[in-house]
Amino acid sequence: MSSEPAQKVTLTIPGKPRFVNIARLFVGGLAARLDLGYETMDDLQLALESVLRKADLGPEVTLEACVDGASVFMLVGPLGRDPLEAGVDADSLELERLLAALVAGAETVSRDDGHWLRLDVRIPAGSGST
Repeated sequence: MSSEPAQKVTLTIPGKPRFVNIARLFVGGLAARLDLGYETMDDLQLALESVLRKADLGPEVTLEACVDGASVFMLVGPLGRDPLEAGVDADSLELERLLAALVAGAETVSRDDGHWLRLDVRIPAGSGST
């Protein structure tokens, strides 16, 4: 059992669609560092891109990647409303279904500054994360 503290990497970008590619690079660098493999990286990039394109973004959006042992999770926010809120619209249902197929878990986290979306990813055994 590792006693290392969780590692956290944070990136803040403008909340505009043209900056989504920077978020993809962020995930790509993280995936390469953790040796997640192409498929896992691609799934996480698609999940994050989907959130950034469909969510109600403010002037800035922050991505927090936290690595803790055999898992990594990303927090995306603050978001103007809960992107997974049931019954709001077809986009929420579509996003929830897409995330269920791409990441190990997705949930909304409430903070003082608004809603954040948490995306959980499992690090494959034998990765370079240790």
